[in-house]
Amino acid sequence: MLKPSVELREESGVLVAEFWDCLRLDPKPVGDLRVQYSQMSAKTGIKNLIVDLSGIDFAGSAALSGFLALGRAIKQMGGRMVFCNVDRNVAEIFHVSKLGGMFQFSEDKDSARADLGLEAA
Repeated sequence: MLKPSVELREESGVLVAEFWDCLRLDPKPVGDLRVQYSQMSAKTGIKNLIVDLSGIDFAGSAALSGFLALGRAIKQMGGRMVFCNVDRNVAEIFHVSKLGGMFQFSEDKDSARADLGLEAA
């Protein structure tokens, strides 16, 4: 049985989140990401976050709501969040829920880094 989780790490001046065992993105790993982001950002001083959605082919409304809360928290801390490697089905879910315009999307991690004003890793 899959145990969905999120891994957050620092990569050359930006925090990068990757989800594991999450074909369908549920709210728990997104909530875990919010906690991990707060802790790691406080520890490292890094505010920007790249959310890599590789392997995710569905995200429910509860997960999207969690991303909204995370996005607000990041903005309040002076950071930015960029999604990358977003499956077209997941992108459609963002669009249909009218949330696509509230987030920034990039093709891959290097593009996300460039969108944040950072050099490719």
